[in-house]
Amino acid sequence: MADVPLLVTSENSSSERRITPSWSISQLKSKLEPITGIPPSCQRLKLKTSDNEAVAIESEDEDYTQLSHFPLALYAELQVRD
Repeated sequence: MADVPLLVTSENSSSERRITPSWSISQLKSKLEPITGIPPSCQRLKLKTSDNEAVAIESEDEDYTQLSHFPLALYAELQVRD
C-alpha cells in the first residue's frame, strides 16, 4: 500500500505528512515527536474520518499494530494531543 498524506495537527503545529500504512503505532509516534514536541509516551492520536468520526489510534501492543488496521484516507486529519 502506498503512503497516505494526512493533515497532522497538534496544539503547536499543523502540517501535511505522508504516513506509511505498514508503520507501527510506535514508529508513527516517534516520527511525530519532532513535529509536535510531544513525547511518544504522552501522545494520544485520533484520526478524523471523512464522515467526521474520530477513531482513536491505539492498541495494547503499539510496537506491532500497523497503521493499516485503521481507516486511513487521503488528507484525513490526524490529531496529536498529550
